[in-house]
This record gives sequence, C-alpha cells and structure tokens, in this order.
Amino acid sequence: MKTNTSKIRVADKRAARLLCQAFNDGMRSGAEYKVALVRMIDGQKSQIPELRSLDSKSVLAASNLQVNVMFPHEFRKNAIQMIVFLLFKHINPNLSGADRFVMEAFIDEQLVPLKEWVQ
Repeated sequence: MKTNTSKIRVADKRAARLLCQAFNDGMRSGAEYKVALVRMIDGQKSQIPELRSLDSKSVLAASNLQVNVMFPHEFRKNAIQMIVFLLFKHINPNLSGADRFVMEAFIDEQLVPLKEWVQ
C-alpha cells in the first residue's frame, strides 16, 4: 500500500492563519466582501514573501471564484477556496489533493462564522 506523505509545511499553516486573520478583520470591520479579499492579499504581502509580486485584483479576476454569490454562506466557502488557491498556486505548489483538503479544513477552523463578520 502506497502512503503519501503530507507536503504541508509550517509556513503553509502560518500563511493560512495570516490570510484568515486578515480576511476576518476586513469582514468584521464592515468591508465589502471583494474589498476584504483584496485587503487580505495586499495586507499580507509583507508577511508572506510569495505574495509580494501579486496584483490582488488580477488574482481575484483570474481565479474566477464566482464572487457574485447568491447566498450568504457561499461567501465563506469562496473565501476558503481563495485561500486554498493562494496556498497551492503561489505559496506551495507541492500540495497534493489530500493536502489541500486538510488545509481547507484548517482554514475553515480559522475563519469566524459568517454571522460574526458584520455585527
């Protein structure tokens, strides 16, 4: 039986935490969803070297994560997908499908519930 070892690094979890915290802060402050995503990326460029060269608006446009959602719970799901996308595409392309699944669960734990974003 073949076992796959995880390629998740401490740096990946740190990046996920930083991105989640920045997004949570944006949403809690009342920022519009897309603005919170842009701030999440731009605000972490100094902490996450792999993001320094990114144009956040282009990343959002290119990722096409359906940011025009119909239901509020989709905001949170799409935020998780965006963070996983950033991790896999720009921070650690060695993450396997299983690693991405684990990181998605990790990110889900880091994001506050949608109802707490704007109170």
